Amino acid sequence: MTQKNIFFRVDSSFNIGFGHLNRCLILAEIFKKRKIKVHFICKNLKGNLTNKIKFRGYNLHLIKNVKNSNYEDYLNTKKILEKFKNETCYLVIDNYRWDEKYEQKIRFLVEKIIVIDDLANRKHDCDLIIDQNLYSKFERRYDNLVPKNCHKLLGPKYVLLRKEFLTSKKKTQINSTNKIFVSFGGQDISNQTVKVLAAIKKSKLNYKKINFLVNKSNTNLKDLKKISKNMKGVVISTNEKKLVKLIQKSDLCVGAAGSMTWERAYLGIPSIVSILSENQLGIANTMGKKKCIYNMGWSKNVKISDYQKIFEQLKINELNSMSQRNKKVIDGKGTSRINKIIFSKLIKL
Repeated sequence: MTQKNIFFRVDSSFNIGFGHLNRCLILAEIFKKRKIKVHFICKNLKGNLTNKIKFRGYNLHLIKNVKNSNYEDYLNTKKILEKFKNETCYLVIDNYRWDEKYEQKIRFLVEKIIVIDDLANRKHDCDLIIDQNLYSKFERRYDNLVPKNCHKLLGPKYVLLRKEFLTSKKKTQINSTNKIFVSFGGQDISNQTVKVLAAIKKSKLNYKKINFLVNKSNTNLKDLKKISKNMKGVVISTNEKKLVKLIQKSDLCVGAAGSMTWERAYLGIPSIVSILSENQLGIANTMGKKKCIYNMGWSKNVKISDYQKIFEQLKINELNSMSQRNKKVIDGKGTSRINKIIFSKLIKL
């Protein structure tokens, strides 16, 4: 019997963020349990989290992309896959720059192609597509973008949640805004973290503790420390290992509309959210309409006074209602559903 391999073509960096890699790491676990050898193909970008891949004992293939072109990316990926042409290979692509053109070109080297997407803005040649996001009419988003026989796993019932969240206690009741958690992930290019802290300071919000989680190389870290100097209960951390516990113990979160949206929702934590990138737009708008979050809109347009207004208008009964609505959106069974479909309909071992 030939060795079976699963390859993940995914990147992480300050600019891209870490959500793509995190969900691929979750998916990788289901293949590892089936004795399928796990490989990651990643660009060596600034601020990447490829150390997470090594820590889990997976094979890491770093690729260069000097020209930053899709074609060069395809060639580098192809070169790695060719080394395993005598073995059985499957490919997962979680990358907005890949589309039908290059998926067709690389198909001869792999048995099956799985695509993870959020945008639904290009065609794919894949056997299974996962889009865990909540959009209006999400069931029809890929009708003309994937082959007819492609398995479509769409919507929040397929959200990939980290084990740490699945084993954490959900929020049952919110009685105050004593504990607030703030994190915009990655580099926080639009400086939302500082805006939020300045807004809390101006709003005279009644709190006991504000936990900020930022990246070590965040260029706004000095400003954050400066503003918080004379404020009570402000804790600034750069340790990502504290993430789950900080969210779980919070009464209110402030952050971006990325993959952390689903983690906060699962635990029933109400959130104030701003949009950092195009792939977050639909999530923020839909979750905002369902009153699962306070949607601030595009981060670049959000002012300190906008955050201040929200903080001054917070009502405990609204936060409790938001918490209950969030828990109804995510049931935490996404990974097991994906696992069942992949190994019953796509890959036969």
